[in-house]
Amino acid sequence: MSLYQCEHCGCCENTALGHYWVHRVDAYDWTGIEGRKGMKLCSACAPAKFANGELTDNGEWHGQFERVFLPMGMFKTNRVGNLEHIETGSEDFRAYAIDRANAPSSEEQS
Repeated sequence: MSLYQCEHCGCCENTALGHYWVHRVDAYDWTGIEGRKGMKLCSACAPAKFANGELTDNGEWHGQFERVFLPMGMFKTNRVGNLEHIETGSEDFRAYAIDRANAPSSEEQS
């Protein structure tokens, strides 16, 4: 399973559970979160509704695994699908976890 860093809140997410495949941006209702359109988002940061008004599975954390927040922009998905620290090459992303209080607030996330 490939992992990526949410481009909005910085948490670690799985490509199968979040909004990684951003090629269908017009399929969603971005009202109130327009600045996130086109980003790779975790389930909590992704739109809660489709453009036709139907609910998505997004808008809150999926709960399939612990939500781990990481410093923004310090990780990439490597060629084997793991999160890799850009400077060190380490795949131990949990070693870089930050307290949720240091993650962007909902006001900063809009």
